[in-house]
Amino acid sequence: LIRTDMDPDTQKEAWDRLYSSQGRPWRGVADISWTGIGPGTRVLDLGCGNGKTSEALLERGCEVTGADFSEAAVESCIRLLGHRAEFVTADCRDLPFPDGSFDAVVAVHVFEHVPAEDLGKAVSEALRVTVPGGRICIRCFAEGDMRSGGRKEDVRNGILYRYFSEDDIRGMFRGEDVMSVEHVDEPTRFGTVRRRLECVIGKASF
Repeated sequence: LIRTDMDPDTQKEAWDRLYSSQGRPWRGVADISWTGIGPGTRVLDLGCGNGKTSEALLERGCEVTGADFSEAAVESCIRLLGHRAEFVTADCRDLPFPDGSFDAVVAVHVFEHVPAEDLGKAVSEALRVTVPGGRICIRCFAEGDMRSGGRKEDVRNGILYRYFSEDDIRGMFRGEDVMSVEHVDEPTRFGTVRRRLECVIGKASF
């Protein structure tokens, strides 16, 4: 069994090392077409990483705030995007924003790194800062991903990874409007498959 009650400081240090050593560990242009988010939307890029998703949201005409608990990640975003967006150091389990601050929250490969015992807090915070009738857009690793080794979760280089099923997502957002859950498979040239889920959840308007 994989130990999931990881010290948050240990994970933070691991992410700081990653961003400090590589700067932009993920390159290319982020595809956010699956989110359905349009121009003028106030968006929280939760777990903004190196700014790849924030940049795509800005290009779409969104008003973007990025948050990440790694200071090195936030510094990377500021170097990339300057003052085109606001970036803050913050933990997804305790966000420093008032209720209903955003029309949408986008979390790309974030929730799979949250320890199981804290996942409910992260989901609650994402819902809290979203306006009623707004949406939460999640991309996450799926069960059967080539990196999982058939496991539900594992730890690599001090970082926790979890592999979600559609039922997991629906359970996390019970009571909200799960608008879509898309299963995306990307075959590799080695005969393996990268698997992820792209999910859009509508926050209840009452």
